[in-house]
Amino acid sequence: MGLIYRKGKEKLNYLEEKPEVWRARQLLYPKVTETMLIEEISQSQGVPKTQTKAVIEALKNRLQHYMEIGHLVSLGSFGSFKPVFNAKVAETKDELTAEKVKVVKIAFFPGGDFKQMLHSMSIESTEQAFLDEEEPE
Repeated sequence: MGLIYRKGKEKLNYLEEKPEVWRARQLLYPKVTETMLIEEISQSQGVPKTQTKAVIEALKNRLQHYMEIGHLVSLGSFGSFKPVFNAKVAETKDELTAEKVKVVKIAFFPGGDFKQMLHSMSIESTEQAFLDEEEPE
């Protein structure tokens, strides 16, 4: 199974005439939590949950450490994480200060395994229509 979408009509509220169009929206599934991942990894690899959790915590800690000091962190064919920011422009060099930085985020660049998964992922339709309701998180 891959991505599943459903079809529905929506009004384009940003246009003056507000035409109705058909739109595909991804069907969302419940979130996979860190606890669920730890349990599955522990079970599939035959490693105690405490060790699995310790390795994941150490990985998160090191990712955070290296990105806080500006490093791109590569996890091989999994992908790379890189801290990035957007800043407002300034008229002069002296006006260009750290306060001009408005958005700081982490960019993820998928590696070969993820790219292959995306290219081979199936996309299917379901007959469940949607209304203008909000998607659950």
